[in-house]
Amino acid sequence: MNQRDLELYCESHTHQPDAVLNELERQTYLQTIAPQMVSGKMQGRLLSLISKLSKPKYILEIGTFTSYSALCLAEGLIPNGELHTIEITEDYRHIVTSFASRSSYFSKIHYHYGDALKLIPNLNYSWDLVFLDAAKNKYLEFLDILEETLKPGAILIADNVLWYGKVLDSEKDEETNTLDLFNKRLRQSPLWETQILALRDGLSISIKQTG
Repeated sequence: MNQRDLELYCESHTHQPDAVLNELERQTYLQTIAPQMVSGKMQGRLLSLISKLSKPKYILEIGTFTSYSALCLAEGLIPNGELHTIEITEDYRHIVTSFASRSSYFSKIHYHYGDALKLIPNLNYSWDLVFLDAAKNKYLEFLDILEETLKPGAILIADNVLWYGKVLDSEKDEETNTLDLFNKRLRQSPLWETQILALRDGLSISIKQTG
């Protein structure tokens, strides 16, 4: 039994993304220097499923890249719902404009460019669902803000929480140490119920407690 064969089996038995997402993923690989940052089919379908199950009105995404994950998350929004996504750089904006804009979900997405730590407090929303995929050394700072702005019962999804397996290293660099502390805080805090999945580079899914 080969691990890659199992992965291919899972992919072939998972509902496929639409044509816009397929082309957006393709263009991300053709036009960016770090295409591995795109969520891709399996993670994208999981984000879509979580969103569809939770039926959020307000979604926050921290780290837009080329908008693949935003489009997946937007699939579960209620009819008058909104997704707000924040990206530190406008380097990928041309891909968003050229390809993500073809999606029927694009009109539900509001794009913000700049420092998310400064922008989030000014958005004045109580979030139902948050996808965190930004600077890893700031995950704890993001968590401080998100604990105040997520509704009770809301879902927090965080990407790259295993950081190439480096969270197991005895000596950790700044990013790895921050991610390890982030994972520990979610596990130990009474505010959260958390599950980490070893999908791609690690994906944690947490529910903010109501009590």
